[in-house]
Amino acid sequence: MRFTVKFTTKTGDVLVRDYEGTSSDEVRARVLAEGDFPLEIGRAASAFRRQKALSADSLILFNQELLALLKAGIPLLQSLELLVGHGKDPLLRSSLERVVELLREGLAYSEALEQAGTFPAIYRANVVAGERSGTLPEVISRWLAFQAFAQKSRRRIVEAMGYPIFLVLVLFCALGVIFNVVLPRFQEIYSDGAVEMPAATKILLGLGQFMRSTVWIQAGLLVAFVFVLRWMFTTEGGKRALERILLGIPKLGTLYRMYHSSVFCRTLSVLLAGGMPALQALEVIQRTTPSERMKLRLMMVIEHVRAGSALHQALEQSKLLDPLAIEMTRVGEQSSALPEMLDHVANFFDQEVEKATTAVTSLIGPVLILFMGVVVLGLLLAVYLPLFNAGQAVR
Repeated sequence: MRFTVKFTTKTGDVLVRDYEGTSSDEVRARVLAEGDFPLEIGRAASAFRRQKALSADSLILFNQELLALLKAGIPLLQSLELLVGHGKDPLLRSSLERVVELLREGLAYSEALEQAGTFPAIYRANVVAGERSGTLPEVISRWLAFQAFAQKSRRRIVEAMGYPIFLVLVLFCALGVIFNVVLPRFQEIYSDGAVEMPAATKILLGLGQFMRSTVWIQAGLLVAFVFVLRWMFTTEGGKRALERILLGIPKLGTLYRMYHSSVFCRTLSVLLAGGMPALQALEVIQRTTPSERMKLRLMMVIEHVRAGSALHQALEQSKLLDPLAIEMTRVGEQSSALPEMLDHVANFFDQEVEKATTAVTSLIGPVLILFMGVVVLGLLLAVYLPLFNAGQAVR
């Protein structure tokens, strides 16, 4: 069971972190044992009761406008007041009104964002880093660059998978028409026994009859399949199971690990470059990463770093990242250029993932077309072969 804990550290910082535990009392004892004081403990939001959050497009557009105003020398509160009421997203408008109200009461911008409750944790962490270092415009600019990269990557993957998915849907539609429209008509023709049917035709007609007689069972299996997919994509246990499956597939598992290594390195680079301490940056990534495997292993990394271990040693012990990322982290720590090294290795991983994705998706289309052709040709031969035999017998 996962709990979200808001606590104060020895230095007076107020942080939010997720803990695994059987009860809130157990989690409270763990927080106290670490030398921190818990302020609030609650059940972490599950995938089935998720708090509303701003869309990525709305947040990016808002920050582009905010960055332009800040660079023009307009104070933060005045900039936000100018932006209140702008945009088409009603959730963003109501959130900005709440943020402006809290700023007028004397809260910091990061505290107002947290109170509003609709801004992503990774964005709030960047704002905290910008406030502490006095470089909020620069931090927002780096965050926007990171979001541009993330959107580009998502768009590239969606575009690459669009055509194969379309082909699969066409194949299923064609099979549905053949089994439910074509085969019943031919079965009526062949049922009188006047035409000798080859073994392939008998098997195909039997399969068609089985498919039509078990339609409700198929519908039940489809519903169960949808629920399993939903469980895999929305629950902690399901995500862990899906990740184990993906990591166990040759080549694909390596690409999956490299992709998450890239996201981790780039996010950590942005937070460190904004002035956030490494430990706090790791806690932010642990709360916001979509990978359940990474969440669990980042807990180990955080504990090792809190105990005084170097970051690269903690990452190596947890086996969280690709070995190249760990080596570059070690070099970055020794040269005091960790953000630059992390950004460099993230770029390398992005290039490798992009090349592999392009190579795979370029092959998926032709392979699926060939497979569809073979399947449809086999079905048509099985259906029409008795007619050909009958025609030859008449001659």
